[in-house]
Amino acid sequence: MALDWSMNRFLLVVISSAVLNACAGHKESPPSFDMAEYRQLMERQKGEQGQLGEAEQPATEMTAEEHEKTGDVEAQRRNLPLAGLHYSKALKADPSRNNARYKLGQVFLQQGLVEPALMQFQDLRARDARSAAAYQGIGQALLMQGKTREAEQALEKAVELDQSVWLSHNLLGLAYDQDQRYADAIKSYESALRLRPRDPSILNNLGLAYALMGDHEAAIHAFEQAVASGSVSPKVHNNLGVAYAHRERYAEAFESFKRGGDEPRAYNNLGVALLGMGKPKQAAACFEKAIEANPKFYEKASENLRHARQAIDSAPTDHGGGKEPAGPPSCL
Repeated sequence: MALDWSMNRFLLVVISSAVLNACAGHKESPPSFDMAEYRQLMERQKGEQGQLGEAEQPATEMTAEEHEKTGDVEAQRRNLPLAGLHYSKALKADPSRNNARYKLGQVFLQQGLVEPALMQFQDLRARDARSAAAYQGIGQALLMQGKTREAEQALEKAVELDQSVWLSHNLLGLAYDQDQRYADAIKSYESALRLRPRDPSILNNLGLAYALMGDHEAAIHAFEQAVASGSVSPKVHNNLGVAYAHRERYAEAFESFKRGGDEPRAYNNLGVALLGMGKPKQAAACFEKAIEANPKFYEKASENLRHARQAIDSAPTDHGGGKEPAGPPSCL
């Protein structure tokens, strides 16, 4: 059975790369898989459905197609355990339903159940060796497991089999980023943008790749496009703030950080960026402003201020190239 790629519109899992936010890049580890817990959750969902009453129960057992369609409805409602239950029943009734197998894998991924998702995608590949969706799902799951090289291989195969799916290009870019292949990542994001122009999430990833490569002007351009395309994500504004700071556009950095949070956090985030750039005096001035703007913010900003002062104390006494200017420090 051919795979229905239109299902991507509500079954895709967003995977973020290491984020250059104001404090540090980070990625979250997927939760561990517990099949017993998952079964209990599905049974609880079935029990809730059963409370609707006998009058609403079908007179006959649902067909595989009906189970799959019901799974689609539940997936759109974000009732993922129940959606997975219906996709599983569809496959039990008709194991050839590749659509349902792919959807079940995606439902597992959205719940952080990476191993069972990977099993579904691998089964799909075994049934259809030319399935780009199977390789995309495998690559997606491997990427969530931190198996970057294996993920690259699967996603490269997905792109080879079908160049028209933006998500495959985007995921491949994320894999290349994690492998520090930034030039290759940029090419992948550009391919994704040709299929999905002005998508804020892709533009953000493109900006991150440029920033990681050290090209902060190109990063600024990508982040600004993401904002112009309608992104209200604090991460995008914070990423743009970091890029501005690296180009010594501190007032713009501060405004971008403020759009990503509030004034005290903007001062704190600018301070973190400056500290990372080896400018502890300016950073300390920013942390002091953060504390002044909101005393409740004292704990985090004061800890950062302590690190900045330690950096100042341990800095060489000469005033060679790259050092901060003498005189009273200024945040902006």
